[in-house]
Amino acid sequence: MMQFTGICSMRICRSALSPWMHSPLPTTCCAMPQVPSPTVRPNPTRSLKRTRRSPPIRSRSRMAIFELCPWIRYSTDDAQGGHSTAFFYIAPIIRSATEALMTASGMSSTDIRRIASADMLELPEHAVVIADRSLPQTILSRVPDAILVEAGERLKSLDVIEGLALEVLQRRSSRPMTLVALGGGSIGDAVGFLASILWRGVGLWHVPTTLLAMVDSAHGGKTAVNLGPAKNQLGSFYPAEKVIIVDEFLRPLPLALRREGIVELLKALWLGDAESTRALGTRSIEELTYAPYAEIATQLGNMIDAAVAIKQRIVAADPKEERGIRTTLNLGHTLGHALELTMGLSHGSAVAWGMLTSLHFAAREGMPESDIRRCRETLFPLLQPLSVLPGREVLLGAMQRDKKRHDGQLRSVILHALGEAVVHTEISAESWIDVFHAEWQNFQNARVRVRSATPRAVSLTLEASKSELNRALIIAAQRIGRTTIGGRSSADDVTCMLRALRQLGYPIEETSRGYLVDNLERDVRTSPSDEGVTLHVCEGGTTLRFLLALCAARATRHKIFVAPALMRRPHDPLLRSLRSGGASIEEFDDPSGQGFIVRGWRQMPDAMSIDPRESSQYASAIALLAVGADQPFTLRLLGEPVSETYLEMTLAMLEDAGVETIRHGDLIALNQSERLRDKLTMEIEVDASSRAVWSVARFLGHPVVPGRKVRIPRQPDSAVDKYLATLREAERGEVSMDLGDVPDLLPVLAVAAAMQRNTVTFTGIAHLRNKESNRLDEYAETLRSVGLSVDVLSDGMRVFPLTALQPDQYFRTHGDHRLVMAGALLSFAANTPLLLDHPWSVGKSYPAFWEDVRTAGWSVEQVSRV
Repeated sequence: MMQFTGICSMRICRSALSPWMHSPLPTTCCAMPQVPSPTVRPNPTRSLKRTRRSPPIRSRSRMAIFELCPWIRYSTDDAQGGHSTAFFYIAPIIRSATEALMTASGMSSTDIRRIASADMLELPEHAVVIADRSLPQTILSRVPDAILVEAGERLKSLDVIEGLALEVLQRRSSRPMTLVALGGGSIGDAVGFLASILWRGVGLWHVPTTLLAMVDSAHGGKTAVNLGPAKNQLGSFYPAEKVIIVDEFLRPLPLALRREGIVELLKALWLGDAESTRALGTRSIEELTYAPYAEIATQLGNMIDAAVAIKQRIVAADPKEERGIRTTLNLGHTLGHALELTMGLSHGSAVAWGMLTSLHFAAREGMPESDIRRCRETLFPLLQPLSVLPGREVLLGAMQRDKKRHDGQLRSVILHALGEAVVHTEISAESWIDVFHAEWQNFQNARVRVRSATPRAVSLTLEASKSELNRALIIAAQRIGRTTIGGRSSADDVTCMLRALRQLGYPIEETSRGYLVDNLERDVRTSPSDEGVTLHVCEGGTTLRFLLALCAARATRHKIFVAPALMRRPHDPLLRSLRSGGASIEEFDDPSGQGFIVRGWRQMPDAMSIDPRESSQYASAIALLAVGADQPFTLRLLGEPVSETYLEMTLAMLEDAGVETIRHGDLIALNQSERLRDKLTMEIEVDASSRAVWSVARFLGHPVVPGRKVRIPRQPDSAVDKYLATLREAERGEVSMDLGDVPDLLPVLAVAAAMQRNTVTFTGIAHLRNKESNRLDEYAETLRSVGLSVDVLSDGMRVFPLTALQPDQYFRTHGDHRLVMAGALLSFAANTPLLLDHPWSVGKSYPAFWEDVRTAGWSVEQVSRV
């Protein structure tokens, strides 16, 4: 294998060059471009409008990959390969200049290599490998003697570093020694720090396994560990001798981690490659982020080369961040670090929001509007929707603790133009927060253009059922025995339920597979304080109704804040039942918000009644109280429950948990058994409602694989395949279906019905008028507005075959998550783009919907901003 040396040496297939080369390859060398210090603006009263242009931090070369003039030679692979390969080297004169800069600052240069496979990885005999234990076995099997550690912020602590040092010395106790960091950013930080202090410095190699580490943290020589809760407070500048990028590691990388790295790639291009940035758009970033690796391997490899070269050039000009040049690498980090700290966002997601916010200041700095628009387009697929924001004071405190402050002033990196960065000290944290809130609001209110661009036969992995999880969490919170819940969900409804239960004092811990509740450590707050406990339930009907009942069973005061749209939905039958049991429940509507104030009863009644004709959730909410009750009780149903299958799910889960349920007519007897004290594992099935969307997509001809079927069909929507089989009969004649047990399937089934040859009638769904929207009348109006023919019945909907659908019709979703999913399906079924509003409302039940949509080949573009 050819040995590459220098600050940056790359091996790239010749056929891969065209997307990233803007002119023929030069055959002569040129001097390294001068990299000046960025302009620093310390005057707090001065406007952001520039009076003169400071020297750009960008390349003068038109070659987008390196921005430096290399020389090139071609060689032919062996007989097995049979194709030409181009080897690029940083020109000796440039390498000499770079190494001179690094040496003058007491830092050595790094040998950077890209290899195709881990089989080509050759480590020195004196290497001690420290690897992330969560890496795939296919990677760990290549380093059988590695020290395995848990990646994450916990690794970057002094006590863990001390233990790691002792383990290293057990492996090798004399020089020479080279520590090899095999993993992502936290592995590189910790191992780099250890290498810098062990025996006052030993050899260091980085073999990054995440895209983010490949393009960012593995380069530049910064190492750091945390000091208490403060991140990266102790560190050193200690460049690795070698950084080896293994293309093979990118193939199994989860898409979420690929997206993290794409953010850093994009940041580097903004800083150093204007032409390549302008060549990108929403669709190209979607492809890089969500397409199968084989489809984008060449282009992604070239982008890695470009990003690494840009960072290395900036670092070479300011190795120890003494001239302000290296500070420009913090583009997006001023706000990003605060979001990462206060919201628990991943680094890439937080930086993406920071980069978006910085564009407001870039506009004031004079950046051309066309470039700002292009930057927004490329960022859009990388932005993680945020359902709620931290309080202003919380964000402000995090920004004021930023370790990158200088002389007490916040340093903000702003683009004057693509490839030109300016460091400001007069932009206050308050200004950043104000602009971020405005950008977030614009994002929330955006409309998107949805079209199925390149349908892909992907297999989706779906989260656990939110319906089952919310019930399991209420059960586990009240059980005496230890309860393990297998399955997780990031749905807003589940997130709000978790937060509320923890605020009530229930000891719910997150595990790698789900949640753990051990009530032997329970410290439930029952003090009858006038203030009590304040809860926020967002927009989840299940969350609100279950928590209303739970709070009614606790002899203390609770204030529950409720979203206005949820307050407008019917809750009266549940409120009447809880009040008749002895709870005090009052509505409030004041400047602080809307909701309910609940003071619970001191003794659980032995009999209750409920009218479930509007929602079976009312009956489920009361039945779930049997777990924590100190006596058996009966529940009388004052009418036939709608969506009775959801009540049956609740009773089945209560049986599993240790509550004996006996149903006779309209009476349900609930008796506590000794099994409530036993250890229990509750395995939660995949979300059948999410899977139903993809079952309908496949029915309509999309090659997607919806994921595994629900094994225990407690969720009503798991019956979707049965209804799709009935729909096929519409090819021969009119079909009528009663959706009384599965009303939430109407939006997606109506799309499938419109694609049939004959009329389809859905009945038994009058109660859909009381969902997140009037899911019957308003949905019918939306379908008519885009060109479908539908009739609304007293308890249903009649859908006629679709004749034609004009492109770019406005599909109004009324903020209903299920209508958003239906709109995306319709764009595929009709093979035409549609405009959707409130796209992020899917976070209520299926937060990963748009990620899965893009993975399956749809394109999602922002078409309007408020």
